[in-house]
Amino acid sequence: MVAVAFLALVILALVNIAFWWVMRIRLMRMDSARDRIEWLSFRSVDYVLDTYAALFPQSVLPRYCRVAFWTVVVSAAIVLCAMTMLKAFGK
Repeated sequence: MVAVAFLALVILALVNIAFWWVMRIRLMRMDSARDRIEWLSFRSVDYVLDTYAALFPQSVLPRYCRVAFWTVVVSAAIVLCAMTMLKAFGK
């Protein structure tokens, strides 16, 4: 059960990384006046997500990336709390 949940989170994270690269590459192709390295490395994630959402309003990629990020954060917090409680109660 734990292995399946961990595998699901790993797959979610890998798909999220792939979507971020797809968004950065599409934005790089849309903005030919800027340096390509700038879009690939020097832009923050929030800036990329907001710019992509503005240029492609019907796309689900920015929403998916935000949901996936917060899902991983909340899952990690739940696991940390569960481990702390198990250790505190001696199980």
